[in-house]
Amino acid sequence: MFQSSYKLPLFLENYVYGRFSLVDFRIYNTGREGGYILLLEGDYTDEDVKVIERNRLFEKTVVYLDDGRLAVHLLAYRKRDFPWVNVLMFVLTLISTFFAGAINLGENPFGPGILKGWVFALPLLAILGAHEFGHYFVARKYLIPASPPYFIPFPSLIGTMGAVIRLRGILPSRRTLLYMAVAGPIAGFVVAIPVLFWGLKMSVFVDTTPVGVRLIFGEPLVFKAVSLLALGPAPKGKDLLIHPMAFAGWVGIFVTALNLLPLGQLDGGHILYSLLGRWHKVIGWAVILLMLPAGLLWNGWWVWAFIGLLMGPGHPPPVFSERRVLGLEKALGILSLLMLLLCFTPVPIKVVM
Repeated sequence: MFQSSYKLPLFLENYVYGRFSLVDFRIYNTGREGGYILLLEGDYTDEDVKVIERNRLFEKTVVYLDDGRLAVHLLAYRKRDFPWVNVLMFVLTLISTFFAGAINLGENPFGPGILKGWVFALPLLAILGAHEFGHYFVARKYLIPASPPYFIPFPSLIGTMGAVIRLRGILPSRRTLLYMAVAGPIAGFVVAIPVLFWGLKMSVFVDTTPVGVRLIFGEPLVFKAVSLLALGPAPKGKDLLIHPMAFAGWVGIFVTALNLLPLGQLDGGHILYSLLGRWHKVIGWAVILLMLPAGLLWNGWWVWAFIGLLMGPGHPPPVFSERRVLGLEKALGILSLLMLLLCFTPVPIKVVM
């Protein structure tokens, strides 16, 4: 229990007893935040919900609605320590992406040339940051215990393994899980499109070179559309040499597609579970099995199949599972599927010799 546990009997007396039946009761404590989730049954009006949410006993209250049922989420405490680890990892990722950007430009990353890497590093971090903060702010809105984003530095072609937020062991509601899951890809996609457009405006067409080792990047539908808008049709016998900013936009589109795969606890897995529930495992296993032959086209799909097996196709249930999906949730599901189709390419990277 918490130091403020005396407030709970007061809340029950003033807002629950005589109005609702208390059918379930959960306590959670992550060490960073803690509170109570009360599952109630009874007839209610919009005004009843507003009265509960306006209570002054707890720091914040969120009510999840369903037909004849309510889940009341009461925040008892939340620590506000400065996120030193998150800041340190961001600074290291900033350095590693500047390094990668300088190399992409053909500059010496061990000297002043590293500063020129901003044309790749800052757009990429803006896309990744928008994606993760999209998750984070919606999680905060609905009291889903989540950490600030952790950016992951990694010596590679792009200088990072992306960014993540850490969910701290409780999913209050199926519907709010959907809102949190879809917010990240939408936010990242919205930032990636203008980054990709302006990067392509600075890209150039060059003569096709039949010799030497080249990296060919797959062109998802959204890349083709933005390229046509920014550059027009490609001249015959020419290849597009993309600017590092356009490469950052391409990476952002690729990351969006990977996150929207309907598997496990990826964003797409959260969305699938929120919308279809019991079909989640079946579709998850189907995605893993499809990645096996897809690996013949791009070996990376075998890596993702292995990651899918490690995660497992299942999903932990939320405390409050709403009985039906509303029109808004269906629209968000269709939007996420559309983004996946626009951003997906079966062969993201191909080495040509």
